[in-house]
Amino acid sequence: MAPSLLAPTGWPLQVFAAASPLPSPAARLRSAIAWLVPILLLMNACARPPAGLPFTPAASPPEHRGRIYLYRADERASRSVVRIHLDKREVGTFRNREYETLELPAGRHHLRAGLRSAGFVAWGWNEKRIHVGPGETVYIEISVRLVAREVPGGRDLEIPGRSMGVASENVFLQRRAADVARPHLDSTTRLEP
Repeated sequence: MAPSLLAPTGWPLQVFAAASPLPSPAARLRSAIAWLVPILLLMNACARPPAGLPFTPAASPPEHRGRIYLYRADERASRSVVRIHLDKREVGTFRNREYETLELPAGRHHLRAGLRSAGFVAWGWNEKRIHVGPGETVYIEISVRLVAREVPGGRDLEIPGRSMGVASENVFLQRRAADVARPHLDSTTRLEP
């Protein structure tokens, strides 16, 4: 025990050795873990896996209508979500391994996809005009991929709605044949509203 001294008030004082100006490596590690664990738990809660019902094929559409399957089955997992609109009506927000099927009038339709990443600046969009024939079933794959090519500078980037910036991820909409789409759909769950 350290020797006792009396303060002007008459109470004993404790004399301690001078403290180190920097915390020990173990103390720094404990502090980093104390900050990192809640952040990781929060990020994990935001990146929930799809929770809908497993894929079930829908009935064939009537002769005068068509059916469209929208599905997202990225090979590389991404925390990005894709918001889909069909003919200016929101279909939903797709995470990886989710699908939705819609019965709609035969004819031309406008599909629009907007990407929102876990980051605050990664975003992109894409759109596609599709034709659905009477009694036809169309499969559209939604995919999010990193671009492996050099992206031009802000002033050279000619994307409507974006005056400056660099896109790190892009959303792609691709029409697929039934035999290509079905194996991907078998591993998806239904989009939940």
